[in-house]
Formats: sequence, structure tokens, C-alpha cells
Amino acid sequence: MDPQRNTHIKIIVCYTSLMESCTFCKIISNQLKGYIIDDSDEIISFLSLENHPLIVPKTHIPNIYELDKDVGSALMLEISRVATATKKGLNSDGIYITQANDSSGGQDVFHLHFHIYPRWKEKKVDEKVMDKEEILRKIKNFL
Repeated sequence: MDPQRNTHIKIIVCYTSLMESCTFCKIISNQLKGYIIDDSDEIISFLSLENHPLIVPKTHIPNIYELDKDVGSALMLEISRVATATKKGLNSDGIYITQANDSSGGQDVFHLHFHIYPRWKEKKVDEKVMDKEEILRKIKNFL
């Protein structure tokens, strides 16, 4: 048997097992419930457990180092759309966007994703205690 073929088989098996244990892949494949904000061929956005939007490529990409330009372009367009809708829908004063890589960088789900945090100047709004369905509806109204 061709040794290079064995390497490809091992890579596919590892990749598949990563996807099977990945929470985001389970949301993408409807194995877990997600509060979906937007869904396209390449990108999905949904509310995090803490009620802020997450923007995620549908392809299992573990980190930013493995991101190609086509998916990167689609991600940036969706980040902009959802950030704008979040700011308008939740009437926030600003938006804070984060993305982490590697354990030492703060990454805890090893599927590339971006967090969109709404921020307010004066009033202390805790999106964690807001109703998920209400947040979802408010953001989707401005997409």
C-alpha cells in the first residue's frame, strides 16, 4: 500500500474525530440546538452561551493560522453584518470583537470563531441575563 495514502487516511480520520467532538460542528450539523442568527453556505452565526453573537466558518478550521482567503473574506463580511445588526438591535454604543488562538492565547473551542460583544457607555447592560429569544429577534431584525 502507498505510504502517502495511509497518511491521507490518518489525517481524514483525525479531522473527522475532531469534528465529531466539536460543539460548533454539532450546532452546524443540527446535532445541538443553536440560536441561529444567520446561516449561509460558508458561515454561520449564533448566540453564545453568554448571549453574544459568535461568527463561525462551517468548515472545521481549528485556528486563524489555517484560514484561507475565501473563507476569511466571507467571515469578515458576516462579522460586519452581525456587528452592525447587534449594535442597532441591542442599541449598544459600541462593539468589541475578539478571536483567540491556541490554549495559551485563550482559545477554548478549537474551531475558529469570532465573538461580537455589544458595549454600552453609561448603562450597565448584562446580555447574560437577557432573554435569548429576545436578543436573537432584536439582532435578526437588523440583518
